[in-house]
Amino acid sequence: MKKILVSSVGERSGKTSIALTLALILSEKKYRVGYFKTFDTETYDVDLAKGFGFESGCGVILDRPYAEFLISEDPYKLKKTIISEFEKLSADKDVVIIEGAQSYVHGQAAELSDLEISKLLDAEVLAIAKYYSDFIVDDIILAKRHFEERMKKVIINQMSGYKRSYVASLVEKVFLKHGIELAGIIPTDPGLMGIPVSEIAAATGSEYLVKADKDEIVEQVVVGAMKPEAALTHMRNARNFVFVTGGDRSDLMLLAIESGAKCIVATGNMEPPAMVLSKATESNVAVLLSRYDTATTLELIQRTFGRVGIRKENLSRARELFEKNVNVEGLLWWIMI
Repeated sequence: MKKILVSSVGERSGKTSIALTLALILSEKKYRVGYFKTFDTETYDVDLAKGFGFESGCGVILDRPYAEFLISEDPYKLKKTIISEFEKLSADKDVVIIEGAQSYVHGQAAELSDLEISKLLDAEVLAIAKYYSDFIVDDIILAKRHFEERMKKVIINQMSGYKRSYVASLVEKVFLKHGIELAGIIPTDPGLMGIPVSEIAAATGSEYLVKADKDEIVEQVVVGAMKPEAALTHMRNARNFVFVTGGDRSDLMLLAIESGAKCIVATGNMEPPAMVLSKATESNVAVLLSRYDTATTLELIQRTFGRVGIRKENLSRARELFEKNVNVEGLLWWIMI
């Protein structure tokens, strides 16, 4: 049986959509595929995999804040639980796709990082790296040093189209010196990057104070906990953003509306003044009222962004990009040899 740990070099790399795509391709080639998540705060990814027909499981659920979890749990027992759950899932499989943590170093304090899991389950590592600048090359090489021989292939995800050929020609040579094969470079797709305002409303349990004519797609979050001058700088650099701030910050909300915000989220269950709602209505910008404080509201929104690209309706597009930009046959040969 083959065990492939799909591990993220950094957060929000698109690891889940790539792991699911790989599982689907293997399944269609008549391999018996299992899907395993090492540890998570919820069962969203596992449930999604089940929705595609895979036998799926999660080793450990973090059912409390991580700091509390570290104090109350024994790493040895956690590892035993993961091994037990994995053995049940993998019993009759040809290959198990193991989805790692948010990044390969997450979980280190509990001895559950991808570095430990790859050894514990004796898994090969497929690294996924989200492109943010050319320095991602250093991050990938550092991950290789940690994983050593277990990590042989990497996919760079979410790269702007104009840089792909330039980076591919240079990076491939650098990677080969370190024993890493570049399996593919997947371009950024705006359709997979954003979430609709309605999902933000649902995730935060917010009510609409102003509902826009269109359910706009939001790509970035700007938080209003600063002076207007500083906030304006962030807004000018943001694209298709949702603005999150306390309901008493009417100055920042008006600035956000004028700066092209797709949505305003007023936090702390404080309804903004009438002039803000009037301006939003006039500008056709949605305004939501969250009962949570700004930090909690932001966390809920960011968690929703963490699922971008792995909604069931998006996976066909993610697969199309994967098959077009990754050496799929080479990857399958590596997995199944």
